[in-house]
Amino acid sequence: MNSRLKGLIFISVNLLILLGIGISWIHAVKSKRIERTVGLEIKIETGGKGGLLEVADVKKWVLDFYQKDIRKIGIYALKLDQLEKYLLNQALVRKADLYIDPQNKLHIQLEQRQPVVRVVDVKGGQYYLDEMGYKIPVSSRYGSRVPVATGLWYPVSGDRLDAKGEMFYGSLLKLVTAIQADSFAHALIEQIDLDVNGDFTLIPKIGGEKILLGGADEVEDKLNRLKLFYQENMGRQGWNVYETINLKFKGQIVGKKEKLES
Repeated sequence: MNSRLKGLIFISVNLLILLGIGISWIHAVKSKRIERTVGLEIKIETGGKGGLLEVADVKKWVLDFYQKDIRKIGIYALKLDQLEKYLLNQALVRKADLYIDPQNKLHIQLEQRQPVVRVVDVKGGQYYLDEMGYKIPVSSRYGSRVPVATGLWYPVSGDRLDAKGEMFYGSLLKLVTAIQADSFAHALIEQIDLDVNGDFTLIPKIGGEKILLGGADEVEDKLNRLKLFYQENMGRQGWNVYETINLKFKGQIVGKKEKLES
Protein backbone atom coordinates (compact mmCIF):
# COMPACT_ATOMS: atom_id res chain seq x y z
CA MET A 1 0.00 0.00 0.00
CA ASN A 2 1.58 3.25 -1.12
CA SER A 3 1.84 6.32 1.07
CA ARG A 4 -0.80 8.21 -0.92
CA LEU A 5 -3.41 5.52 -0.29
CA LYS A 6 -2.48 5.41 3.39
CA GLY A 7 -2.96 9.17 3.56
CA LEU A 8 -6.40 8.95 1.97
CA ILE A 9 -7.44 6.19 4.40
CA PHE A 10 -6.18 8.26 7.36
CA ILE A 11 -8.07 11.33 6.22
CA SER A 12 -11.23 9.30 5.54
CA VAL A 13 -11.13 7.66 8.98
CA ASN A 14 -10.70 11.02 10.69
CA LEU A 15 -13.52 12.54 8.66
CA LEU A 16 -15.79 9.65 9.67
CA ILE A 17 -14.83 10.15 13.32
CA LEU A 18 -15.56 13.89 13.09
CA LEU A 19 -18.82 13.17 11.30
CA GLY A 20 -19.80 10.73 14.04
CA ILE A 21 -18.97 13.27 16.72
CA GLY A 22 -20.97 15.92 14.87
CA ILE A 23 -23.98 13.65 14.49
CA SER A 24 -23.79 12.71 18.17
CA TRP A 25 -23.55 16.37 19.18
CA ILE A 26 -26.52 17.34 17.01
CA HIS A 27 -28.51 14.46 18.45
CA ALA A 28 -27.57 15.51 21.99
CA VAL A 29 -28.59 19.11 21.31
CA LYS A 30 -31.89 18.03 19.79
CA SER A 31 -32.51 15.71 22.71
CA LYS A 32 -31.70 18.50 25.16
CA ARG A 33 -34.05 20.84 23.35
CA ILE A 34 -36.97 18.51 23.83
CA GLU A 35 -36.04 17.61 27.41
CA ARG A 36 -38.27 19.34 29.90
CA THR A 37 -37.71 20.80 33.33
CA VAL A 38 -38.45 18.28 36.04
CA GLY A 39 -39.21 20.79 38.76
CA LEU A 40 -38.45 24.03 40.54
CA GLU A 41 -36.43 24.72 43.69
CA ILE A 42 -36.57 28.17 45.30
CA LYS A 43 -34.35 29.61 48.01
CA ILE A 44 -34.84 33.06 49.53
CA GLU A 45 -32.13 34.87 51.49
CA THR A 46 -33.67 37.23 54.04
CA GLY A 47 -30.50 38.32 55.80
CA GLY A 48 -31.75 36.89 59.07
CA LYS A 49 -34.58 39.42 59.19
CA GLY A 50 -38.31 39.14 58.63
CA GLY A 51 -39.39 37.21 55.58
CA LEU A 52 -41.54 39.48 53.42
CA LEU A 53 -40.99 37.37 50.32
CA GLU A 54 -42.42 33.86 50.24
CA VAL A 55 -41.84 30.84 48.00
CA ALA A 56 -45.48 31.05 46.90
CA ASP A 57 -44.82 34.56 45.54
CA VAL A 58 -41.93 33.33 43.41
CA LYS A 59 -43.91 30.37 42.09
CA LYS A 60 -46.66 32.75 41.03
CA TRP A 61 -44.19 35.04 39.25
CA VAL A 62 -42.71 32.07 37.37
CA LEU A 63 -46.19 30.93 36.33
CA ASP A 64 -47.12 34.47 35.27
CA PHE A 65 -43.93 34.71 33.19
CA TYR A 66 -44.32 31.41 31.33
CA GLN A 67 -48.11 31.20 31.40
CA LYS A 68 -47.79 27.46 31.91
CA ASP A 69 -46.27 24.86 34.21
CA ILE A 70 -42.49 24.86 33.69
CA ARG A 71 -42.55 21.06 33.52
CA LYS A 72 -44.23 21.50 30.13
CA ILE A 73 -41.43 23.69 28.78
CA GLY A 74 -38.28 22.49 27.01
CA ILE A 75 -34.96 23.32 28.68
CA TYR A 76 -33.81 25.56 25.84
CA ALA A 77 -37.12 27.44 25.82
CA LEU A 78 -36.82 28.63 29.43
CA LYS A 79 -35.08 31.93 28.52
CA LEU A 80 -33.49 32.25 31.94
CA ASP A 81 -31.98 35.66 31.21
CA GLN A 82 -35.45 37.08 30.54
CA LEU A 83 -36.91 35.37 33.61
CA GLU A 84 -34.10 36.83 35.73
CA LYS A 85 -34.87 40.35 34.49
CA TYR A 86 -38.56 39.76 35.22
CA LEU A 87 -37.80 38.67 38.79
CA LEU A 88 -35.47 41.63 39.37
CA ASN A 89 -38.33 43.95 38.42
CA GLN A 90 -40.31 42.73 41.44
CA ALA A 91 -40.20 45.26 44.28
CA LEU A 92 -39.08 42.77 46.94
CA VAL A 93 -36.23 41.22 44.93
CA ARG A 94 -32.71 42.62 45.29
CA LYS A 95 -30.66 39.88 43.59
CA ALA A 96 -31.50 36.81 41.52
CA ASP A 97 -29.45 33.77 40.49
CA LEU A 98 -30.96 31.12 38.18
CA TYR A 99 -29.54 27.87 36.82
CA ILE A 100 -30.48 24.39 35.58
CA ASP A 101 -28.83 21.45 37.34
CA PRO A 102 -27.80 18.17 35.60
CA GLN A 103 -31.15 16.65 36.57
CA ASN A 104 -32.97 19.42 34.65
CA LYS A 105 -34.33 21.09 37.77
CA LEU A 106 -34.63 24.88 37.69
CA HIS A 107 -33.04 26.57 40.71
CA ILE A 108 -33.99 30.13 41.68
CA GLN A 109 -32.05 31.84 44.45
CA LEU A 110 -33.28 35.28 45.47
CA GLU A 111 -32.13 37.91 47.94
CA GLN A 112 -34.96 39.88 49.51
CA ARG A 113 -34.87 43.64 49.82
CA GLN A 114 -34.83 44.83 53.44
CA PRO A 115 -37.05 47.80 54.34
CA VAL A 116 -35.38 50.30 56.66
CA VAL A 117 -38.19 52.84 57.00
CA ARG A 118 -41.91 53.17 56.30
CA VAL A 119 -42.82 56.52 54.74
CA VAL A 120 -46.14 58.32 55.10
CA ASP A 121 -45.89 61.18 52.60
CA VAL A 122 -47.77 64.49 52.47
CA LYS A 123 -50.42 63.02 50.18
CA GLY A 124 -51.11 60.07 52.47
CA GLY A 125 -49.18 57.55 50.39
CA GLN A 126 -47.41 54.80 52.32
CA TYR A 127 -44.49 52.61 51.27
CA TYR A 128 -41.23 51.22 52.53
CA LEU A 129 -37.76 52.26 51.40
CA ASP A 130 -34.70 50.04 51.53
CA GLU A 131 -31.20 51.37 52.22
CA MET A 132 -30.60 51.91 48.48
CA GLY A 133 -33.75 53.99 48.07
CA TYR A 134 -35.85 51.33 46.33
CA LYS A 135 -39.55 51.57 47.05
CA ILE A 136 -41.37 48.54 48.47
CA PRO A 137 -45.18 48.58 48.55
CA VAL A 138 -47.06 48.22 51.82
CA SER A 139 -49.10 45.03 51.99
CA SER A 140 -51.64 43.68 54.45
CA ARG A 141 -49.96 40.28 53.98
CA TYR A 142 -46.64 41.29 55.47
CA GLY A 143 -45.20 43.95 57.73
CA SER A 144 -41.79 45.13 58.80
CA ARG A 145 -40.86 46.54 62.20
CA VAL A 146 -39.07 49.67 61.07
CA PRO A 147 -39.47 53.33 62.06
CA VAL A 148 -42.31 55.27 60.45
CA ALA A 149 -41.34 58.55 58.76
CA THR A 150 -44.06 61.21 58.97
CA GLY A 151 -44.24 64.92 58.27
CA LEU A 152 -43.27 66.83 55.15
CA TRP A 153 -42.15 64.00 52.89
CA TYR A 154 -42.97 64.49 49.24
CA PRO A 155 -44.26 61.42 47.34
CA VAL A 156 -41.77 59.05 45.72
CA SER A 157 -42.70 58.26 42.12
CA GLY A 158 -41.36 55.27 40.26
CA ASP A 159 -39.62 52.23 41.72
CA ARG A 160 -36.75 54.04 43.44
CA LEU A 161 -35.49 57.47 44.44
CA ASP A 162 -34.28 59.64 41.58
CA ALA A 163 -31.43 62.16 41.95
CA LYS A 164 -33.73 64.74 43.54
CA GLY A 165 -35.24 62.11 45.81
CA GLU A 166 -31.80 60.92 46.93
CA MET A 167 -30.95 64.47 48.01
CA PHE A 168 -34.25 64.89 49.85
CA TYR A 169 -34.44 61.45 51.45
CA GLY A 170 -30.69 61.01 51.91
CA SER A 171 -30.67 62.38 55.45
CA LEU A 172 -33.56 60.08 56.41
CA LEU A 173 -31.77 56.99 55.08
CA LYS A 174 -28.60 58.08 56.89
CA LEU A 175 -30.59 58.47 60.11
CA VAL A 176 -32.42 55.14 59.95
CA THR A 177 -29.17 53.34 59.08
CA ALA A 178 -27.60 54.81 62.23
CA ILE A 179 -30.65 53.85 64.29
CA GLN A 180 -30.47 50.27 62.99
CA ALA A 181 -26.80 50.05 63.93
CA ASP A 182 -27.46 51.27 67.49
CA SER A 183 -29.20 48.58 69.54
CA PHE A 184 -30.54 51.09 72.08
CA ALA A 185 -31.94 53.50 69.49
CA HIS A 186 -33.27 50.62 67.41
CA ALA A 187 -35.29 49.35 70.38
CA LEU A 188 -36.44 52.86 71.35
CA ILE A 189 -37.39 54.82 68.23
CA GLU A 190 -40.80 54.25 66.65
CA GLN A 191 -41.40 57.37 64.57
CA ILE A 192 -39.34 60.02 62.77
CA ASP A 193 -41.10 63.31 62.00
CA LEU A 194 -39.80 65.95 59.58
CA ASP A 195 -40.83 69.57 60.16
CA VAL A 196 -40.89 72.62 57.89
CA ASN A 197 -37.33 73.57 58.92
CA GLY A 198 -35.94 70.19 57.88
CA ASP A 199 -35.42 69.11 61.48
CA PHE A 200 -36.13 65.61 62.77
CA THR A 201 -38.17 64.81 65.86
CA LEU A 202 -37.93 61.25 67.15
CA ILE A 203 -40.89 59.64 68.89
CA PRO A 204 -40.07 56.75 71.28
CA LYS A 205 -42.11 53.58 71.63
CA ILE A 206 -42.60 54.25 75.33
CA GLY A 207 -42.80 57.56 77.16
CA GLY A 208 -44.44 60.81 76.12
CA GLU A 209 -41.31 62.85 75.44
CA LYS A 210 -40.29 64.13 72.01
CA ILE A 211 -36.63 63.86 71.04
CA LEU A 212 -35.50 66.94 69.11
CA LEU A 213 -32.69 65.66 66.92
CA GLY A 214 -32.25 68.52 64.47
CA GLY A 215 -30.46 67.40 61.32
CA ALA A 216 -28.84 64.05 60.59
CA ASP A 217 -25.35 65.49 61.03
CA GLU A 218 -23.21 63.77 63.68
CA VAL A 219 -26.12 61.42 64.24
CA GLU A 220 -24.04 58.73 65.97
CA ASP A 221 -22.88 61.26 68.57
CA LYS A 222 -26.45 62.44 69.11
CA LEU A 223 -27.70 58.89 69.62
CA ASN A 224 -24.88 58.24 72.11
CA ARG A 225 -25.88 61.34 74.07
CA LEU A 226 -29.50 60.20 73.99
CA LYS A 227 -28.56 56.80 75.39
CA LEU A 228 -26.55 58.45 78.16
CA PHE A 229 -29.47 60.73 79.05
CA TYR A 230 -31.88 57.80 79.34
CA GLN A 231 -29.44 55.78 81.43
CA GLU A 232 -28.82 58.63 83.88
CA ASN A 233 -32.35 60.02 84.16
CA MET A 234 -35.10 57.57 83.27
CA GLY A 235 -34.11 54.94 85.78
CA ARG A 236 -34.03 57.50 88.57
CA GLN A 237 -36.96 59.74 87.61
CA GLY A 238 -39.13 57.38 85.59
CA TRP A 239 -40.92 57.83 82.27
CA ASN A 240 -43.20 60.69 81.19
CA VAL A 241 -41.19 63.23 83.19
CA TYR A 242 -39.79 65.13 80.22
CA GLU A 243 -41.69 66.94 77.51
CA THR A 244 -38.72 67.24 75.17
CA ILE A 245 -35.13 66.03 75.00
CA ASN A 246 -33.09 68.39 72.82
CA LEU A 247 -29.98 67.03 71.05
CA LYS A 248 -29.57 69.86 68.54
CA PHE A 249 -26.69 71.58 70.34
CA LYS A 250 -23.24 70.04 69.97
CA GLY A 251 -22.12 68.21 73.09
CA GLN A 252 -25.28 69.06 75.01
CA ILE A 253 -28.51 67.39 76.12
CA VAL A 254 -31.30 69.72 77.19
CA GLY A 255 -34.27 68.10 78.89
CA LYS A 256 -37.46 70.11 79.35
CA LYS A 257 -39.75 68.68 82.00
CA GLU A 258 -43.50 68.42 81.78
CA LYS A 259 -45.40 71.22 83.47
CA LEU A 260 -47.32 69.92 86.44
CA GLU A 261 -50.91 71.06 86.72
CA SER A 262 -51.63 72.93 89.97
